[in-house]
Amino acid sequence: MHDGGGTVRLLVVADSSVAAATVEAARRRGARVDVEEVRTATAALERLGDADAGSDSDFDCVLASTDAGEMDTLDFLAAVRRRALDLPFFVVADGGRGLTASDALDAGVTDYVRVRDREGYDEVAARVERVVTPPAPGRVAQSLVYERVFEQMLEGACLYDREGRFLLASDYLADFYGLTPAELEGERSLLVETVREERPDDPYQRLLDGAVDSLEGETELVTPDGESRTLSYRFAPFRVAGEVVGVIAVSRDITDRRERERKLRRAREEYQELIDSMNDTVWVIDIDSHILAVNETAVELLGYSRDELLSMTVHDIDAGLSDDEASALITQMPSDGTQVFETVHRARDGREIPVEISSSLVTYRGRTVVLSVARDITTRKRYEAELREQNRLLETQRDELSVLNQVVRHDVRNDLQLVTAYAELLGERVADDEAREYVDIVRKRANHAVELTETARDMAEMMRSRGVETEPVPLVPVLRAELASLREMAPNASVTVDAELPTVAVLADDMLGSVFRNLLTNAVQHTDGDEPTIEVSVSETEGDGRVVVRVADDGRGVPDERKESIFAKDEKGLQSRGTGLGLYLVQSLVEKYGGDVWVEDNDPCGSVFAVELRTAPGQADSDQSSPTRS
Repeated sequence: MHDGGGTVRLLVVADSSVAAATVEAARRRGARVDVEEVRTATAALERLGDADAGSDSDFDCVLASTDAGEMDTLDFLAAVRRRALDLPFFVVADGGRGLTASDALDAGVTDYVRVRDREGYDEVAARVERVVTPPAPGRVAQSLVYERVFEQMLEGACLYDREGRFLLASDYLADFYGLTPAELEGERSLLVETVREERPDDPYQRLLDGAVDSLEGETELVTPDGESRTLSYRFAPFRVAGEVVGVIAVSRDITDRRERERKLRRAREEYQELIDSMNDTVWVIDIDSHILAVNETAVELLGYSRDELLSMTVHDIDAGLSDDEASALITQMPSDGTQVFETVHRARDGREIPVEISSSLVTYRGRTVVLSVARDITTRKRYEAELREQNRLLETQRDELSVLNQVVRHDVRNDLQLVTAYAELLGERVADDEAREYVDIVRKRANHAVELTETARDMAEMMRSRGVETEPVPLVPVLRAELASLREMAPNASVTVDAELPTVAVLADDMLGSVFRNLLTNAVQHTDGDEPTIEVSVSETEGDGRVVVRVADDGRGVPDERKESIFAKDEKGLQSRGTGLGLYLVQSLVEKYGGDVWVEDNDPCGSVFAVELRTAPGQADSDQSSPTRS
């Protein structure tokens, strides 16, 4: 290395013009410089030698342009440092917009000089000389220290004269303008002019006059290439012998930081707009139960101001949980799930509002917090209370209906059956035809009353068992049982059945017999003859899982306009002796089973009532058992 005398050995990694200009500038300064020129970084590394192999460089300094050939300039610097060569490393920029001063100095280059003309190379030679030919030990020039610190500051440091022109400028600031420090000298500062235009009373002049000690702020500045940048700045007076001769200024480009802040602020505003638009209340809570943020709905619903809520904890508004319970819910929040529970919020006016809360952990302003969405469930709670009351009343009605059913089934029916039996005995002992006719009317009316008790019993049972699931029920045993009851009740009726009934089970319950009993009774009642004819048939449709039972009579028939309404509640014919409940019960039960019922015309007269039922796959009919009532 150079020892303070003799010739400076300089390795230049650039084209010949850079090397020649550097030598010429050094000679003008009276310095002795020996320059060796190479075109690429690879060649320079070979010339410097390998310290690990025992060789040592005989160069005092490396001077590289921003274009080091096939290797990036900073990669070249790193390669030099890896070889344990602590040589001063200068970068010469020829005015292009490639490697910047701040990037170069951050990477550890000794110095960065932007050159555009002959004076630029004079500056290169001067800086190389100061570094390579240091003063004698113990005698460091104070002015040189200040200059080097000023030049290498990673901020826009400069010295203005009283008119706001550049006297000195750091490389960082010069690079911001795309110029060299020498090119900035004497130019008016755009920053000073902008500050003077934006702020009243000419603050720059007030600084010069000593009216203020400093001037600082932020402003938007348009660079010479038309780009708008945000700068923060601080001005202070520069005094010599007690007189203010200029202004020292430090500025920093904070465009990117302000843009990040604007984006963050906008994101927070959008987040607040989003939660404020929600109909539910939204709460951000820390692990100590403090409320960090709320939405507008929470403010309106509870009647507190936003500031009041942000000074409270969840314990101040929760009236449904103890403090320990509420704190436990927060501390035991699942890290990757949602916690849902119900509680009560107390408003400022004392109102208690039932809420359902859904909570999860989120990151808010850099820390983990609980985000809770509370839904007002006042209406739902009222409906639930009304439903509970309705269910209670329904249960009471069912109990009362059960009692009524017992009375009808046992007491009234037993008395009617007793009337029927005595009417039969009386009919055997009465010889007079007119009297016998009266006895026959009593017997028939008593039998009809018994049928009504059965219908009432079935209606009550159906009402009590709504919603009960269907199950496979063998069809034929149920149908045969009801046919046997019909023959006993109406011995004068002619009842015929298809010779072969399909062995099939249908989806129903233990009230299936009531369907057939009411259809058979209806067929007997709606005839004008003393000996009604009833035909029963069963047909199964191949492959569709349905079976149809038809009950045909030779009675008066059903007009077309009444075929739809005949199954309605309380609907009955003008000459009907029934209550109208039987067919309504049939339709209600069949629909419960997932089937259908309708009425057709019989030929030549009468009606055909058809009941379609779903078959139960894989279930065979059986004559051995039947769940129907008798």
